[in-house]
Amino acid sequence: MVWQLVTSYPDYLLQLSLLLRDPVYRGDDVPRGTGQPILLVPGFLVGDWTFGVMAGWLRRLGYHPYLSGIDWNVRAPERTADLLAQRISYIVRETGSPVILVGHSLGGMLARSLGSYFPALVVPQVVRHIIALGSPIHGSPHTLPPFIRLAFLALQGLGGAAGNAPPNLLSFIARVSAPLPAGVGFTAVFSIRDEIVDWRTCVDPQGDNYQVSGRHLGLVVNREVYRVLAGMLGSLQQAA
Repeated sequence: MVWQLVTSYPDYLLQLSLLLRDPVYRGDDVPRGTGQPILLVPGFLVGDWTFGVMAGWLRRLGYHPYLSGIDWNVRAPERTADLLAQRISYIVRETGSPVILVGHSLGGMLARSLGSYFPALVVPQVVRHIIALGSPIHGSPHTLPPFIRLAFLALQGLGGAAGNAPPNLLSFIARVSAPLPAGVGFTAVFSIRDEIVDWRTCVDPQGDNYQVSGRHLGLVVNREVYRVLAGMLGSLQQAA
């Protein structure tokens, strides 16, 4: 796994350099937003700083990006999901609009779990659409990336030592893979060159699926991903 991450860093720098020179980053011929709230959820072992480039781009296009408040995504996913639910509720109260969630890797899994959590509890609609970047949204514990399985094992050990209930991997997977309620859309973005996540676990037969090039870490600065986001956000705006 360490070697896989090492090979991903050069691709991140390559994707970033390509993005900064691309017309989509400048906003050329890209639909403009009208202040729609978008919550960005980082992946495992990273934080909001990974979405700095994307947040600035969304803001320039006229959207209202919100960061998650996560410095390092190392908590048990159930606990992180509870904190994100509070963040979403705050955003809806502040803007009066349902939220679009964009999550990378584990962040996309968390976003997907929240898509099914809110509509059963809150009216009017809270989550409008979820966009997951390189996120395994279906499968079994055996098909999940090793880093997620290791994270749960570590958290179980820490929870047991502290006398807390350990995180439940099976229940989290069930929430992530559960069908989304009517009115909550889902878009999966994946790469068959992803060295961390099996791309087949990212595809949702009921959602919109887009294949891009590049590797896992670079998805947050991948120009092809930004084109997908621009088109998807523009379509959601027209449908509003």
